[in-house]
Amino acid sequence: MYDLIIIGGGPAGITAATIAINQRLETLIIAERWGGQTTYTMQLEEMEGRETITGEALLDAFRRQLDYLDFARRFDTVTKVMPEEEHFVVETARGDCFEGRALIIATGAKPQRLNVPGEASLAGRGLSYSAATHASLFLGKDVAVVGNGRRAQWAAASLARKAHQVYLLAPEPLVTTPLASRLRQMENVEVAEGVMVKEIHGENFVEGIVVAMPDGQEREILVKGVFVKLARTPNSDLVREWVDCDSRGHIIVDVYCATSWPGVFAAGDVTLVSEQVLVHIGEGAKAALSAYHYLLMH
Repeated sequence: MYDLIIIGGGPAGITAATIAINQRLETLIIAERWGGQTTYTMQLEEMEGRETITGEALLDAFRRQLDYLDFARRFDTVTKVMPEEEHFVVETARGDCFEGRALIIATGAKPQRLNVPGEASLAGRGLSYSAATHASLFLGKDVAVVGNGRRAQWAAASLARKAHQVYLLAPEPLVTTPLASRLRQMENVEVAEGVMVKEIHGENFVEGIVVAMPDGQEREILVKGVFVKLARTPNSDLVREWVDCDSRGHIIVDVYCATSWPGVFAAGDVTLVSEQVLVHIGEGAKAALSAYHYLLMH
């Protein structure tokens, strides 16, 4: 039986596994692959002097350690997680069954994609799903934000402080928030509602975005960055029936990353937390240390 089983291979899961191993816990991390929403680095033209600290270098070091310690990792899909007496049983798609005294759920969230030409090829080359991570790279540039909810509004407001011009392209009317009213008054923010993204174009980097306006006319907007901020679905299905979640499916945790079920901790996008990689690294470390303290007492 393992001391700790970690499910998820994003920044929070990778960090949690490394910290737990360093604490000499018998640790297993199970993930389909090393991933997470921020496994790509952003490359831009004229990027010299615009580098930011995103935590990717630290994650690379953690990943290398886990790659070396192959006994501590399994690349597989978890299909079932259940509590049994004073431990937990984890089953995988390959038919394996593992038992652990504590769990960390770091399964992330599934972002909604645009599914338009140019999205896949330009990801990390001007197209981003994380304004918190990449906004500062677009100082003085024109950018577009796609979405109508709170995440899109916060991204647009943040970018308005850094970029030259921000186009907030909302597929539906903006969700009513105090920030929505403020965005409409910002001089360098243009809000367009009821638009549909048709294409993101650029040879090597993002050069523009093509949208269908409410009247059916197509419009090409020249931008250097596109931030996709559509709804995300937390991947909490494995434990949602027996661990408390909010109305959108985020696992509810306390300041120690502990859930409503003793011995179960959660970190990263599966909880309601900032999308920034550095925050996920910190939450993963906190969850591992909290699990370690839990195991010391049990």
